[in-house]
Amino acid sequence: MATIQTLPEAATLFPAASASGAPALAARSFFYSVFKHRRLVIGVFLLVFVASATMALLRPRTWRATTKVLVKVGEAVQLAPAEAPSRSINVPLNPDVIAGEAEIVKSRQVLEEAVGRLGIKPEAGSSLGQMISGMQLALTVAPAPGSNVLQISYLGRYPDRAARLVNTLTDVYVDHHNRAYANEGIHSFYADQLRILEAEMKVAQHRLRAYLRRTKVVDADQEIHILNQDLQDAEKSLRGHRQKIRGGERKLVEITAQLARTPAHVPYSEEYRANPTIQTFKDRLAGLEIERYQALQRYLPDDRHIRDKDEEIANVRARLAGEKDRVLNVETVQESAIYRELQRNRLTIEAALADLREREAPMGEHVSALRKHVHELRDQRFMINNLKQVADEKAYAFDLYWRKQEEARISEAMKTQSIVNVIVVERATPPLEPENGLLLPLLLGLASGLLVGAGMAIAVEYLNRRLRFEEEVEHYLELPVLAVVPELHTAPDIAHG
Repeated sequence: MATIQTLPEAATLFPAASASGAPALAARSFFYSVFKHRRLVIGVFLLVFVASATMALLRPRTWRATTKVLVKVGEAVQLAPAEAPSRSINVPLNPDVIAGEAEIVKSRQVLEEAVGRLGIKPEAGSSLGQMISGMQLALTVAPAPGSNVLQISYLGRYPDRAARLVNTLTDVYVDHHNRAYANEGIHSFYADQLRILEAEMKVAQHRLRAYLRRTKVVDADQEIHILNQDLQDAEKSLRGHRQKIRGGERKLVEITAQLARTPAHVPYSEEYRANPTIQTFKDRLAGLEIERYQALQRYLPDDRHIRDKDEEIANVRARLAGEKDRVLNVETVQESAIYRELQRNRLTIEAALADLREREAPMGEHVSALRKHVHELRDQRFMINNLKQVADEKAYAFDLYWRKQEEARISEAMKTQSIVNVIVVERATPPLEPENGLLLPLLLGLASGLLVGAGMAIAVEYLNRRLRFEEEVEHYLELPVLAVVPELHTAPDIAHG
């Protein structure tokens, strides 16, 4: 059985319970570590708390003086024209205006002028620029939440000096604001610019009207739309016309090929006659045979005269046999009706093709003219749009400068009546309490001492790997604990009991 080290305080706060779970074990371990190393916890706590208290007591006190400035965004009738004095224009709150005023307050020029008014000199070993940079870091300018009030705060070591600096800085800012937004003579400037812009606007409008009269264009977009429709119809007709021409050419090629294959004449009748040459050869053959017979009366059969007669007879008989195969006939022909019809069709197609080709050129010229007109209208529309844009810009600039002139006139009138847009609603007074008091550092030191002491005790106990509770034994051995034998030097009362 393992020996378990226990403390009466920890056992009293958290009695042993095997079913309490991990949170109870962790809490028991925490209090065990704190009670076991209570001297360490108390020593660390005192060390941290004393150090924090010493630093809080020794550090210099700082005081924050604050003034509040109302930034008026606009007046109810500030933008009202002269001919309508009852008209009101409400100007909404613009965060950029508040941010811009805050930047004016923190500007170096405003700080230098405030320092010059107060006569503050830089400390030994530092320059005026370094002092101004330090004052910019100590200066805080922020708008109050949900309002157009600027809170100007300065953190310094002396309360009276901080209050005087903030008040002087506020006065310098108000003067600087009035100088920055002053617009003496701006009304006459806008009036001069207004006359120039009016002349330019009239010139631009005159150029636009003259161009419209010269081109006679009423509505360029509508005319382009109509012309595009006409152009599409004309191109469609031209494509159909060219398809007809190609179809006629194909038909002409086919008919020409058929004419080449078709004979121009066909046989009408045929008459057969006797061959007179056959009778001539028969008469000649009979004469030769008579002459041979007469020659045989005088010569022998193998005589030369008889042989010559035999050859002549054989030749005549051969020619007679050839003439018997020849038949004399007379053939009558006439023109083919198919050939004549094909010729008629070819002439018809050629005439139609000639007519189509003659009409193709005017149709193509019409399409080209429509395209050219569309391109011209598009160029005219571009020119009209440019002229109209220039005229609109001149008119917009004229209207803008007219409003600016009215604003400048009213602003000059307001300045004449000493109406300003920045008002100090609360001036700074010497603060009663320092910014860095003692309560917060002492509370932080107290909390830090407790946390650091407890953390040191837990860290020391964490490095000790001994088993302390029955739950740790059961968790480590995965076996139930049947009995506990405490150490006599740590818990003698439990051992004697």
